[in-house]
Amino acid sequence: MSALTVLRGGHHVDRRTRAVFVWSLIVGLVLSGLAFALKVAEFIQTMSSEAARGFADVPVTVYFCVAAGWLLLLVWCWLTGRFKDMERAKLEMLEQEEEYERQGI
Repeated sequence: MSALTVLRGGHHVDRRTRAVFVWSLIVGLVLSGLAFALKVAEFIQTMSSEAARGFADVPVTVYFCVAAGWLLLLVWCWLTGRFKDMERAKLEMLEQEEEYERQGI
């Protein structure tokens, strides 16, 4: 039996397991987002004080630009449906591998 056949005939995840996974993911993202927002607020408060004025402006600005880029990439992937069939690329690669083996490449 090939790896491709095993993957296509793999086990079915029941509805309850999927729901627990999705809700865990949502709760984790919300909590981490709140923690991140709190750290940003603390950082802004610290940076607005006279003692820390000008400290790490450039590195933090670069960090926020990079983080914004990753966020935009995530939103783009979500809107264009890149997360709908994430297994397709793996299955295509396995099909190509089986084809190469048949051809003797």
